[in-house]
Amino acid sequence: MTSNELLAAGYRMGLQMLRGMCDDLTDAEFHHQPVPGANSAAWIVGHLAVVARRTADRLGATDLPVLTEEYVAQFSQTKKPAEDQRALPGKDELLALLDVCGTKAMDAMTTLPPDSLTKPSPAPGRFATNYGEAILFGSLHITMHCGQLSTIRRSLGKPPAV
Repeated sequence: MTSNELLAAGYRMGLQMLRGMCDDLTDAEFHHQPVPGANSAAWIVGHLAVVARRTADRLGATDLPVLTEEYVAQFSQTKKPAEDQRALPGKDELLALLDVCGTKAMDAMTTLPPDSLTKPSPAPGRFATNYGEAILFGSLHITMHCGQLSTIRRSLGKPPAV
């Protein structure tokens, strides 16, 4: 397995875990906020879809879904308590968008020249020191949000999904 394939596998496993956390949620449960100010599964999945689309674009993917600034803004981090999220798009739409964008990102990961992984990241963050680590952080980002989905599930009385 190449480094590129390993990075793509991290995304694949994270997205499989996320899907398992959401599959049995009704649309109402998908929009449930476990406590005032917390995000719903709808916001989490939409946020991850927007991030996956941005990642796919940075990695050179083509034929990506077009998202308006308003659509993206719904899922941007604000560092403020979340407001009511019942008006966010539905479960099927958001999961489909995440599937498309995640697949495009994973496909693009496998075509990167291996030496590009050691170059500086085009989007430096607090944790990644190079391009490969920045891509790896994306899979960690997905699984971090799976922890939030687990809390949402438990607040609804659902069993653990993992």
